[in-house]
This record gives sequence, C-alpha cells and structure tokens, in this order.
Amino acid sequence: MIYGIGIDLGGTKILGVLTDENGKVLKSIKEETGNTNEGERIISNIISIIEKLKDSFEVKSVGIGCAGFIDYINGVVHESPNIKFLKNFPLGKTIYEKIKIPVFVDNDVKAGGVAEMYLGSGKNHKNFVYITLGTGIGGCIVYNGKILRGANNMAGEIGHITIDEFGPLCGCGKRGCVEALASGIFIKNYFIHGVKRGIKTSVMEEVKDISEIDVPLITKHARKKDFLSLEVLRISAKNVGLMLSIIINILNPEKIIIGGGLVKALDIVFEEMVETTRLHSLKIPFESVKIEKSSMGETGVAVGASIMGILRSKGVIP
Repeated sequence: MIYGIGIDLGGTKILGVLTDENGKVLKSIKEETGNTNEGERIISNIISIIEKLKDSFEVKSVGIGCAGFIDYINGVVHESPNIKFLKNFPLGKTIYEKIKIPVFVDNDVKAGGVAEMYLGSGKNHKNFVYITLGTGIGGCIVYNGKILRGANNMAGEIGHITIDEFGPLCGCGKRGCVEALASGIFIKNYFIHGVKRGIKTSVMEEVKDISEIDVPLITKHARKKDFLSLEVLRISAKNVGLMLSIIINILNPEKIIIGGGLVKALDIVFEEMVETTRLHSLKIPFESVKIEKSSMGETGVAVGASIMGILRSKGVIP
C-alpha cells in the first residue's frame, strides 16, 4: 500500500492528514497558523506535523494545498493572500530539504477539486466545477477528467469575475469582483455598515462591540428572520448566483459543487441563489447542470493534496 501526506496550509489553520492511495484518512492533525509573517516558525510547524503523521508509515509523497498563485511545476508560491511570508517562496524545495520526501505544492482550491474528482461528488464526472465560498471565492475547473490550469495555473479564478464595474474594491486591486460582493468578508463588512447606519438587528443583543460580529453569528440570526442578517445573505446569494450563471453559460458543466466555510451560511438562501442562476443562465445548460454542496468537509483540501502528491510521485498531473 502506498501512503501520502496532505497539508492544507491556510491563513488560520494548518491541517495535515495521512492517507492511503485511495484517499482513506488514517491520521489527522490540526494546528493554528498564527502570525503569517513568521515564516520559519510556520515551516517548522509543517515539518513537525509531517513527522508526526509519518510515524512508522512508509510515506511516498507530501502534497501541500495553499491559497494563492502557485507554480505547481516547481513548487513555488508566488503570492498568497492569507500567508504574508509566502512571496516568491520555494515552499516545495524548503520542505523537501528537511524531510527528504518528494513534496508537491498546488493551489488549495485545485487540491479540493482533486478530492472531489476522486472521492467526492465529482467522481465519475468528467466535466464539473468545484467552487469554494469563504473568506475569498475560488474555483477549480475539471474538463475531460483533468484540471484546467491555463497558462499560469490560474484558470478558475472565478472570484474575480466582475459583476459591478463601480462596485467595492477587491483584495486583488480591481473593483466589483464577485469576491468583493459575496464573500465572508463582504457579509461581515456590509452587516457592520448597516449597524452603523442605525439598522436595528437582534445580533447586537448578543455582542458588546461590533468587532465581535462574524458570519456564524449573522447566520444564526438570519435563521431567526432578523432583517439585516437575511438581507446580507440574500445579496451574497444573488451575487454568487450571477457568477454561477456565467460559469454555466461559458463552460456548460455537468455539475457545480460548492464547498467552503460559507456553505452553511448560504444554506438558508440556497434556493434563492439557484433561482438567480436560472434567471441569468441559458435554458439548456442550466437544465442539464446539477448544483450541489460538497460532501468532503473540512479535510477536503488536505485529502486532495495527499492524492495529488501520490499521483505526482507517479508522474501523473491531475
């Protein structure tokens, strides 16, 4: 049996898993990322997680899924929005020099897409799009059973589709991106702005200061029909629906699989999101696509990274 380790390297957590070649999770470890300027400490923590997972297993590869712009061939992170020290950083080489096991680095959403392809809702489907909704919005396009990567491994940056040219500034530096109008950051900022404008909300009965407001709290009160909470989730859902219609009209996928931390929040308005998608999609591709939530859970990126590493060690690029 071949064993691999997968690492989900994020701005708030480092999640590692040990899997067999079929993606079965045998062990997992989760730690906080901490200050993302502290590169040496984070690298040391990743290595420690790998060593603990490896234990007595004969591990053939390590796969790392990391948010940002990744040179997956050379294992270099050009830029990561959530991890500040990763600027043209040779992450694969740095880890390899410490553990002497082949290390493969890729974008985290693409790693999640690999998990969907081999284990999740994308299994047995050759054409689907995997989307993550969270602090940011990202995508992985699977076409004819392979990840569509583009010239710079940046195909699938669907969070930066412009839906309002005069909209708010996005983290990418452009205005009106879907990410700036539907992500977790948007939901929190819109809600706080509403509170400052004097809109009454039951959320304020649970917090002492607006800095304590977060998406789970907004979601909780949306379920209780709080006006401002429901309003912001509906706006987010509408904008995600517009993005999905563009994807459907351009790519005509069999499936769209939605994962990420915002899925639970948008569950309340999921049908409204699908209806917006229908209104702005062409009839035939909309009627043939299935839009569903990911079943992979929190370990999806790490498991996908492990499978990706095992495949890459065999010379296969998913």
